[in-house]
Amino acid sequence: MKKLMMSFVAFSSMALLGSGCVSLDEFTRVQKHLENEQQANVALAAENTRQEGEINRLRSDRDGLVKAIEDLKDAHARTPQISEGDIVRRIQDIWGRDMSGWETVQSGGAFGVRMDDSGVLFRSGSWELTDNTKAKLSELASIVDKQLKSNPNMFVRVDGHTDTDPVQKLKSKGIADNIHLSVMRGMAVRDFLVSKGIAKDRIFVAGFGEYWPLNKGSSAKDKQRNRRVEVYLGDADALSIGALPGAQVQK
Repeated sequence: MKKLMMSFVAFSSMALLGSGCVSLDEFTRVQKHLENEQQANVALAAENTRQEGEINRLRSDRDGLVKAIEDLKDAHARTPQISEGDIVRRIQDIWGRDMSGWETVQSGGAFGVRMDDSGVLFRSGSWELTDNTKAKLSELASIVDKQLKSNPNMFVRVDGHTDTDPVQKLKSKGIADNIHLSVMRGMAVRDFLVSKGIAKDRIFVAGFGEYWPLNKGSSAKDKQRNRRVEVYLGDADALSIGALPGAQVQK
């Protein structure tokens, strides 16, 4: 209809020009207007084509995401569900029968113990272990050493975690950020366990900084809970990074 109207206007303009009813300038203006309209129509058609292609791409992406979600749901449905009792028994199998006094945790296929900062793990503004922490880790070292000696395929992973407070005061000590601080604190625990007889080639460290909090709040209690060290036992496959974060299953 628009093309028909444009043709009609063009024809009418020519007729008017031929009859002398309009000036040459007016005819030129009308002709220029028609040319602009034609160029705008071409640009609009190109934009419509581009948008249709983008819509088709987004639909394809959406379909792919929907399929991926459905696949994950199916995989989860086929995964055997493990009860809390099964987890506790698995922890006892790995760590020993008597784990009273320890908060036990699961992360992926690994099982371990958690020590948060309620007992003051490190001296303020450093990665130096407190005397209370050393006493607790000495007890832990004897448990770990016993399990490693009975299972040559078992390893230890020490995970360090911090709160969200920046480390400005520690930059003069070479600490770049909370990831760095969490690694240094994990290393302090690792070095202490090694000093108690744990083989160096059976223990390693991961630092997560503030990125795997247990509590999302910003209160002093929340931050104290998030400042923690978790020590896991498991085989090489079990000691992958695991779930986010290590799930509390027993106190």
